[in-house]
Amino acid sequence: MTTIQIATFGSEGQEAIAAGIRNFPVHKLALICYESDKGKADDFSRKIRSVLGLAVSIHLVSKRNAIRDTLERVSEILSIDGREFHQVLMNVSCGDKLIGCAALSAAFINGIKAFGMDETGSPLLMPILKLSYNEINSESKIKILKAIDGAAGGHVESLEQLEAISGYGKPLLSYHIQGARESKGLADLGLLEIEKGERGKLSARLTTLGKLLVIGTPPAQTSS
Repeated sequence: MTTIQIATFGSEGQEAIAAGIRNFPVHKLALICYESDKGKADDFSRKIRSVLGLAVSIHLVSKRNAIRDTLERVSEILSIDGREFHQVLMNVSCGDKLIGCAALSAAFINGIKAFGMDETGSPLLMPILKLSYNEINSESKIKILKAIDGAAGGHVESLEQLEAISGYGKPLLSYHIQGARESKGLADLGLLEIEKGERGKLSARLTTLGKLLVIGTPPAQTSS
């Protein structure tokens, strides 16, 4: 089983990345770091390549948009390498807390196993929900969220408007948005805010969590 490890990177604590390589399988390493740490990330990756012969890629985020950028970088890594490797692991033991929190969010959204290191340098698996958001949400729900995200301001005025931009009929849209007895809808999951107007007119707007899910979901969504 081939494995790619995604690791947050910072100016200090890089031994935790090396510990992740020692303790878990890895065939490629993808580093996520601030633009200001790129020089140190380059030096670190050269050492890893020369000593271990391991392929390393570097993915930059800005401090101003650390959360959004980290989610996007993880999504890009999964789009590029997700099909080539059988397993994806996330090492959040290096780098600052903001990148670490964003990386954990990306792990949750994409169902990635995440780990850190304790004070002794031993691996510590992070507890995750039994179901990731990719498992909770069907491909249809993801497409609906992305259609709303593509609308002005992430907001649609009616199901008729959403029908036109998503390609789904109103009954199916209503089912996915409002849910049913056996299935939670996008509103119940906290991904959409809905408002009912006159004559039952339904408008919908992406929540912050909904926006993060759209950002963090790779373009080639395969869940059903």
